[in-house]
Amino acid sequence: MVMEAPLSRRGSSKASRPIVSGPVPTGSTEASTEIPWTRIDLDLYEVSRGGYIVGYVEVVGAVFVALGGARYDRAVEVSQHVTFHAAVDVLVRRVL
Repeated sequence: MVMEAPLSRRGSSKASRPIVSGPVPTGSTEASTEIPWTRIDLDLYEVSRGGYIVGYVEVVGAVFVALGGARYDRAVEVSQHVTFHAAVDVLVRRVL
């Protein structure tokens, strides 16, 4: 069985806003809807935070391997997960 993560796509933070009939909140109270990953190969995804690459997720069979580091050739394995989003979450929340 081959597991595949979803294809990467650019999202718009304005598209996810609900329609409200009252005053529109200002400031940074909205949750960010930025997609932090980009598919760069058949089994490899690049994960970024704040415009900087924080790691990669490699699909190895039914396991998603989280690799921490800005360069793939020097990235170090951080953890292994059974879901793609858990592997991405570990890299995005990882303290550098």
